[in-house]
Amino acid sequence: MLPSVKASLIADFDARFAAVMAGLGLDQCTGYVTALSGGPDSTALALLTQRYVDATGKHHHAVIVDHGLRDGSGDEAKRVQTRLRRFGVSSDIIPITEPRPTAGLQEWARINRHQALLSTARQKKAALLFAHHAGDQAETVAMRLLKSSGLNGLGGIACHRLQHDVVVARPVLGWMPDQLKAVCHHLDCDFETDPSNQNHRFERVRIRQFLADLDRQDAATGDTALSSGQLRRLGAGAARLGAVADKACDNIIEQAVDWHPSGYASVTMAAFADLPQSFWALIMRRLIMAVGGGQYGAAKMALDQLRQRCDDGVSATIGGCHFSPITASSPRRASAANYYLFRETGRKRIIMPIAAGQELVFAGCWLVKSAQAGMLHGFGDMPKIQGDSGAALPANSMPDGWHLLPHRARQAIPVLTTLDGGSIYPQLKGYEDTQSPATMAARFLGVARRPTFLADTLIG
Repeated sequence: MLPSVKASLIADFDARFAAVMAGLGLDQCTGYVTALSGGPDSTALALLTQRYVDATGKHHHAVIVDHGLRDGSGDEAKRVQTRLRRFGVSSDIIPITEPRPTAGLQEWARINRHQALLSTARQKKAALLFAHHAGDQAETVAMRLLKSSGLNGLGGIACHRLQHDVVVARPVLGWMPDQLKAVCHHLDCDFETDPSNQNHRFERVRIRQFLADLDRQDAATGDTALSSGQLRRLGAGAARLGAVADKACDNIIEQAVDWHPSGYASVTMAAFADLPQSFWALIMRRLIMAVGGGQYGAAKMALDQLRQRCDDGVSATIGGCHFSPITASSPRRASAANYYLFRETGRKRIIMPIAAGQELVFAGCWLVKSAQAGMLHGFGDMPKIQGDSGAALPANSMPDGWHLLPHRARQAIPVLTTLDGGSIYPQLKGYEDTQSPATMAARFLGVARRPTFLADTLIG
């Protein structure tokens, strides 16, 4: 290829990437962290991002997560790091040392990878970029269509969202995989080939092959009854409709929900009383995920039962959360009562190690940073942690201001048990400082998060 033609193609790639970054509002970010596996997609994204920051004066860093699931994965990670360094891409290799589960290995790997990437992006105050592309989007829509997804599920992979205070974006979601390979080719950068992409044990691989066969058939016969392109258009249409529904829910939530910095929400149920069940369920799923910190939304049947209990003005437990009526039910419709929404404790204790100076997300809804090492757990779990005596903590051991909090809210606040058996309570934004300067700080991440795909729901 002539050098002038090659330079023109690279310039076109750079211009398209810059336009996408601006269109997603990512040009307002000061830096970016790229999730780098070493395959053609993430390699192209790392190259494009590095060229973008070189032209705009921002900063960029790549993260290679090594799960150790394949022989030679460590050597592969070092090879990828060395390869990209030649193009100015700095990177870290983060090994996952957590014990592997006996089942659900892929889900374990995904969760640990995502947590490591979010942590790095948060530390660097950067947007987190993933290299999902148009082919991934078609596969995702197909998988969710086959599972009878609702509107939000059919919207496919989100191109832009906020998770745990980190902007998460996929700037090449509209690019075809061949275009990303072309980026690597024209910039003379090699890439890795993942053998798992050919393993038909995985549903996504089977779907990918199915769609490839359909596309070949469509090209040969001109029959476009179903193709990857149509699935992407279906996803785009569902995403637009979902955005309209989300906006309507945003407006209702803003008026009817108060978020408390101590980790709970006050909900005016009357604002939801006349909503169709599909919208009511969408709103409740978002509130439950925000307060409970769960990865997935509650099922339709459980939400139907929740609405009935709220209509009756009684308490309910769902998705790691507890709904507690603030006022007693009156002769008029009970759904007009207000509710507290707390993260549930006691039934499933969460215990997490934290290193000195580390910042991490506890229970999916607290951002915690501690100057000392120890074990994080809910305040209500402290007696069990400290010897299973079951004895209640003395009232004067609580920090100032905590006595004014609802009991269930207090129980869910993260507390640190130090290596010598002591206890450290966090500073909470909006309450009197518990230490000066703070040995440990915790910030509630309570926002009404968009629900994760759930197959049997009408919306979401």
